[in-house]
Amino acid sequence: MYTRQLSVSGSNAASGHPANGGYPGYSAYSQSAAYGPNPGFGRNPGVGPNPGFAGPVTYIYQPIVPTNTVAIIAMVLSLAGAMTSFVPAGIAGIVMGHIARRQILQRGERGDAMALTALWAGYLGTGFWLIFWGLYIGVMVLAIMMGVAAEEATY
Repeated sequence: MYTRQLSVSGSNAASGHPANGGYPGYSAYSQSAAYGPNPGFGRNPGVGPNPGFAGPVTYIYQPIVPTNTVAIIAMVLSLAGAMTSFVPAGIAGIVMGHIARRQILQRGERGDAMALTALWAGYLGTGFWLIFWGLYIGVMVLAIMMGVAAEEATY
C-alpha cells in the first residue's frame, strides 16, 4: 500500500514529502508540553491540519501482478524430474521453463525466478539422470558381455 498527500507549495509534489525527506508533523517520540502540540496528521481531536499540505492522506492500493502459471508448473515438473528418475518430467520442465520466461517478458508477470529455477533443475536433473542411466546400462551390458565371454572360454 502506498500513501500520498498532495503538497500545497508544489515542492517535491511527486513524492508528497517535503524537500528535507522527513514526514511533516510525524515524530516517533512523544513530545512533552514544553515543545508544544504535535501537529500529527490532522486526525487527532484538537490538532490542526498538516501545515503545507492540502487534503487528506490518499491510500493507493495497487493490485498484485499475477504469477505465471506455466512457471509454477515448470518448476514442479523439473523438481519432480530431478528428484525421481523420470527424465520426461525434467524435459517437460525445461520446455515449459523457456515458454514461461518468454511469457513473463511479454506479459510483465511475476515468476521469473521460478522459471529460472525450473531451467536449472531441469537441465541438471535431466543431465544427471541421463548420465546415471547411461552408465548403469553400460555397466550391465559390460557385465553381461564379460559373463558370456567367461562362459565361452570354459568350453
